[in-house]
Amino acid sequence: MNSLEVENVSISHKNKIAINNVSFKAQAGEIVGFIGADGAGKSSTLNALSGVINFDGKITYNNHSYKSPKEATTIKKDIGYMPQGLGLVLYDTLTVKEHFDFFTNIRDIDNTKQFQEYKKNLLSMANLEKFLDRKAHDLSGGMMQKLSLICTMLHRPSLLILDEPTTGVDPLSRIELWEILKQNAKEFGTICITSTAYMQEASKMDNILLFDEGKIIAQDTSDNLLKTVEPFVYEKTSSLKKHITVSDTTYSLEKLDVKKKIPTLDSLFFINALKKDKLLPKLDISKIEQKEKKTDVMLKANNLTKIFGDFIANKDVNIELKNKEILGLLGANGAGKTTFIKMLLGLLPIDGGELYLLGKNIKNAKDRKELKSKIGYVSQHFALYDDMSVRENMLFFASMHNIDKNKANALIDKYSKELGFVEYLEAFPKDLPLGINQRFSLAVAILHEPVVLFLDEPTSGVDSIARAQFWELLKILKTNRDISILITTHYMSEAEYCDRVVLLKDGEKIADDTVKNFYAKHPDAKEFEDIFLEYFR
Repeated sequence: MNSLEVENVSISHKNKIAINNVSFKAQAGEIVGFIGADGAGKSSTLNALSGVINFDGKITYNNHSYKSPKEATTIKKDIGYMPQGLGLVLYDTLTVKEHFDFFTNIRDIDNTKQFQEYKKNLLSMANLEKFLDRKAHDLSGGMMQKLSLICTMLHRPSLLILDEPTTGVDPLSRIELWEILKQNAKEFGTICITSTAYMQEASKMDNILLFDEGKIIAQDTSDNLLKTVEPFVYEKTSSLKKHITVSDTTYSLEKLDVKKKIPTLDSLFFINALKKDKLLPKLDISKIEQKEKKTDVMLKANNLTKIFGDFIANKDVNIELKNKEILGLLGANGAGKTTFIKMLLGLLPIDGGELYLLGKNIKNAKDRKELKSKIGYVSQHFALYDDMSVRENMLFFASMHNIDKNKANALIDKYSKELGFVEYLEAFPKDLPLGINQRFSLAVAILHEPVVLFLDEPTSGVDSIARAQFWELLKILKTNRDISILITTHYMSEAEYCDRVVLLKDGEKIADDTVKNFYAKHPDAKEFEDIFLEYFR
């Protein structure tokens, strides 16, 4: 019978303890989930399980014990491991079909009728059947994640280890993924160990392990974990007692005279912060006097169209971004969101339609240059240079916008203090927690004082507290800088923070309204994900 036991596993990186005496068990057919803040030890534990690093302690899988890559060699054929990060197991120049052929060959899988059916089901789940000839570097971030995942599952491993596999994946695809994971667990007795940043997913797991500072501080079912924080979750209020308020919810270990709220698994993070006396740092972005004359409509796309060969990525898309508005652009993977933003940015030529910025029609290279000078952009992958420090990255991007060095250094000092990353200025982006990387990327995007900000899935893979802080910053930007913001996300709860939401499907706009009106049109929806699924199922 398939079984896994982790006993007192510890890992240190130089002088830092990554995980300390981690222990747990898993049985055949069980799905175990890891949740926790960035840097809490989830990935280090998954690396140990997959047998790719040395560690202290012992892991026993099906009566075979190991604590090093060499000792794990015997069971590698039974393991499927997908590391954290977009497309890390993919090859840029291989197509979707070529990836399948490649992984089939290296895993020495017999090409039986049963395997062909299984492969077809995986492609269908990932919605990649139409993109068999597309190369990996031409896929959207979410599509890369799905291709990585199904390649990892191709040989039907009996121990499946997934490090945030659904980061950047749309809600419908996540549901389909979980159906396959549960089916594999039930039919083949697969043990699945997975970390996630989506708390709705955690509720589907048989056992949840909450990590903090390298230790497991709680483990139980979703329902039982929620009961532990029920007494501490309230409707939004102000109080002199120690508390954390995020959006419409207040968390306090002391009793408050206000109505209670139903907790979510995100609540675990905030309650744990309170128990450790870690109140959220005060973040701010100072006001500046905008030089640009504003219009009611900051950005307007009329019938924008983009075609790649015989594939229509965007077709006659009409969108308006209004002054001081946060507009959410939502859709399934491959719906055309990133392509649309790249046309707005001038990174891709427009094949049809018109684009206006501040009322001016963008037609030629000069217009494009002016367009770029007024737009800030945070890309899907935080496009920063890993071999340059945070300060050097900021100086480089400041020079691209013709900001002189003295002013650039002053801005860097100001934003690093306001956004809370002073201590990381000499660090490299690859060494930063995701939440810090996110704030640093935002600072880079606003160095040149843009009037419009584009954010392409900026919260993907970031923990609950960091996401909450980021959205508070966006609200401050909107208020203090009068910046108009266009944002894409696969966290449907974040749609609630937007003034308006546009839905794209197969490259076309299918809905455009305020969140309030969406709920009015879909009275049975309990959350925005329910509304999203009504359009895309």
